[in-house]
This record gives sequence, structure tokens and C-alpha cells, in this order.
Amino acid sequence: MDVILTILAFVFVLGLIIAVHEGGHFLFAKRAKILVREFAFGMGPQILKKKKGETVYSLRAFPIGGFCAIAGEEYEADPFTKISRVKLHIENGIIKGFYLDVENDEIKYPEYEFTEYDIYDKEKTGNLYMDVVDNGNVVRYPVDPQAVIYYRKMEMQIAPYERTLGAKTKGQRAMVMVGGPLMNFLLAVIVFFIAGLIQGFPNYDATKISFAGMDEEKPTPAYVAGLRSGDVIIELRCGDLFVEPQNWSEISAFMDEYTQMGETRPIEVKYLRAGVEETATINPTVMMYNIYVSGKFTAQGIEIVDLDERDTKGMADIEALAVGDVITEINGVSYLSLPAMYRELTEFSGIDPNEKITMKVIRGGEIKEIQVRPLSKAIMERIAAGEPIVDVNMGINPSYKFNLVKSLAYSGKQTVRSVTAIYDSFYLLFKDKSVTVKAFSGPVGIAVIIGSVVRQGFVSILVLMGLLSVNVGLFNLLPIPALDGGRLVFLGYEAITGKKPNQKVETALITITMLLLIGFMIFVTFNDIIGQF
Repeated sequence: MDVILTILAFVFVLGLIIAVHEGGHFLFAKRAKILVREFAFGMGPQILKKKKGETVYSLRAFPIGGFCAIAGEEYEADPFTKISRVKLHIENGIIKGFYLDVENDEIKYPEYEFTEYDIYDKEKTGNLYMDVVDNGNVVRYPVDPQAVIYYRKMEMQIAPYERTLGAKTKGQRAMVMVGGPLMNFLLAVIVFFIAGLIQGFPNYDATKISFAGMDEEKPTPAYVAGLRSGDVIIELRCGDLFVEPQNWSEISAFMDEYTQMGETRPIEVKYLRAGVEETATINPTVMMYNIYVSGKFTAQGIEIVDLDERDTKGMADIEALAVGDVITEINGVSYLSLPAMYRELTEFSGIDPNEKITMKVIRGGEIKEIQVRPLSKAIMERIAAGEPIVDVNMGINPSYKFNLVKSLAYSGKQTVRSVTAIYDSFYLLFKDKSVTVKAFSGPVGIAVIIGSVVRQGFVSILVLMGLLSVNVGLFNLLPIPALDGGRLVFLGYEAITGKKPNQKVETALITITMLLLIGFMIFVTFNDIIGQF
């Protein structure tokens, strides 16, 4: 069932992102009266197709990708240059169709030798025609502007010059190129807004709890202890540390004091469920963010229960640690002095990429001394945001309530944060030698991420969709010929020089970079697959 849900979510997320992107190109092309021959979802052979108006809407075999076939976007060879005869569908004296496969006896239209033609009208005369030899005489037939050229295995509507991308103003062409990324950013704003409406926002004025977004395969300590969404905390106690919280800030203050005192004992919790008072015992989790480790208190030390390998792969030297290790000492500071241990870990700057933390752990009954290199960027980011490097928590969140105004603000902030996060990733790629192209994820990696997010609920899927949509928008704006950003570069060249780039050269550059991108995608996908073993 998880596999099926992952596949459905993968198709839904990427399908919608790509459909919206291509839809942006489609809308602005239509607005500029440019012929759009096909709007396709997926790649590969057609499974279903339906022509409405001038455009064929198709579903293709592989639900990864899609395209919008805009007339004049790429160089189109003259279909009549290497032939002299053609079968014509003539209706009321007007050519409606050209059949190039004259050897096909199943095509019952008459065959003609042609001498001269103009199906593009680049001079803007308003006349499309073809001169053919009929009974020894040359006859000129007008051509329908929507006439179709039929090849052996495909068909293509002709595009008079005024219906092509190249005939439009620079502003119109720029909007056609920008339309895809623009719609991706708009999609991100919309899905973040919907996510905000659905999930609501933390209600810090009460002590009602929520487990929204929790991965059920990695339940929090409070959930394991028996608490559930909707429970209302009325008392927290650990030895002499005691509070009857009236709001969330009092719960946070209790946990801050618990951490500062270096407590390792469980926390006794009283809560209301449907008006009935109940109790639970929670063993908090210790989060060490700069080495991406979470653990639990034991009599011997902090036992590692999780290593977030996905976030640290290729970025931190955490291979020395393993789930089940019990941390007894950090840089010479014993587990018995928790505040000092936390302080040692927190004050470790990690600015020097070669500097490491020395740790003692118990593994298989033996004490081992290991060294770990933290994530310097993670440390600096958390310090800059005023967040702790080491945190102790019960794994509870405040309940959420609906707020329209906050949902609007949230959608804008999340979109901006997504842009910033992508920018930071590219910055690391070029500045941090420990970050390589192996950190990129292809379809397989994205599917794995979506699979983990599916278990967290629909809101988490929407948030991921927003982030991926921003990714697609920004990626397509890169100045690479095969991408929208590359087309904008060609347009900029035209604006500066006053001359259009050679269309054959432009098409060659687009083809070469497209092949390179496909190769890069294969490389990334291969790494994704290897990474799963």
C-alpha cells in the first residue's frame, strides 16, 4: 500500500508541477496568438490524445515531464525541400491537407507535382498558396492557414509566420518563456496558502497538543507514552521541577529548565482527554542538530536512536556513529555533567572544516573513542536564528487553529524561504568542496522523499510540492540554451544587437545542452539508485 501511495503521490506532485509549468507557456503563447500544436503530459509514445481547436492534448506513456509544442520555438525544416510530388486534400478549391507519403495507396486523395509554394507567408502578404501541375497546366490553389501536413507516422498543422514565436514582439516572446517559471512560483504560493488554511497555526494561548506531521514510523516520546492529538496538558513534573501550565510558553519554560538542570529522569505528565484526567511518563529525546543525531537518556549515557543520513550524506563525517551507540563523553566532558556536555557541543563552532569533536561511546559493551566532524553550516544557521544546537524535547506541538491572514503571510514567506534555500544549495555546491553534484536528487530520489512525506499527511505533500515547484521554476531560469533562461539569453542578444540569432545555431545549442541535461539526469538517477542500497 505504501508503494502505491508513493507512486500516486509522485505522479500527482510532479505531474501537477510540470502541467502548471507547461500551462504557463501555453497561456502566454495563446494570448500572443501563437500556434500551439500540442500540449502533452508525460513523455514517450502517446496513449491518449484529443484535438480541441488547433491544439492536440495528449497523455504519454511515461508520467515524468511534458511539453508544450509552440510553433517557431525551434528551427523547423521545410517539409517540401526534398520532394516534388504530394497528395492534396482540396476542399472548395482550398488545400486543407498535404500528404507526403505518396506511395501509400490507402490515401485516396489525388497526387500532384508542385512547382512553387508559400505556406509560411514570412513577407506577410496574407496569401498562402501552392502551384501544382494539373492536366498539363499550372494551377494555383490557396492554402488554408490551418492546413495539416501528414507524414507517415505523424501530422503537423502548418504555422504561417504570423502564428509563430519569432514573429511576435520581444515582450511577447519573453512572457512566453517566463510564463512557465512564473506559473511555478504562483503554484508554490497557492499550495503554501492551502497548506496554511488546512493545518492552521500554533495556538500558544492553550496547552492542547498536536502530532500533526509526525512520521508514524518514528513516533515521538510523548506519542510512545500514550498522548494523542487533542489532549490538554495540565501538569508537568520531574522531581522538584513542577508546573501547571496555562499556556505553551510555560511548557517551553519547563523544558528549558529541565535541560539547564541536566535532568535525565522521565517527565510525569497529567493531561485531559475528553474531560477525563490521565497520566503518562515521557522519556525525552536529546537532539544534537550539528551532528544530526537524536538520542534518549539511559543510565550509561545518551543512546543514539536515529541518524538523519538523508540530510548529511556527503556533507558530514558521521560514519563513525551508529544507531545503538551510547554517548558517554564529549570532548572530555562526562555524561554525568549534562549542561557542560551540552555547552561543549554548542560552543564548538565547526568553522574549521577539519576540526572534529572527540566522543566516547559504548558499542557492543566496549568503550570506543571516535571523532565526528559537525556540519558547520548547520551550526551557524541555528546560531543566527537564535535556535539551540542541543535540544531536549518531549515531541509535542501546540494545537493548530484556522487563520486566513496568517495563511496569506505564510504562503509568501514559504515561497521566499524556498527560493533562499535553493540559492543556499547552489552556493554550497560552488563554495563547499564537501558538497558535490551527488547531493542532487533525480526522479528516484524525489520519489523516496515523497514516499517519506506521504506518511506525514496531505499538508506535508503540499509543502513539498511548493518547494519542488520553486525548484523547477528557478532551474528553468538558468542561462542554459535548452532551458527557458537560455531562450531569454538569446532574446537579450537580439535586443542588444538588433539581430536575431541564427536559428540553426540556436537549435544546435539547444539540442547539445538538452543531451547534456539528459546525461546529467541519468547520472543523478544512477546515484539515487545506488544510494538506496
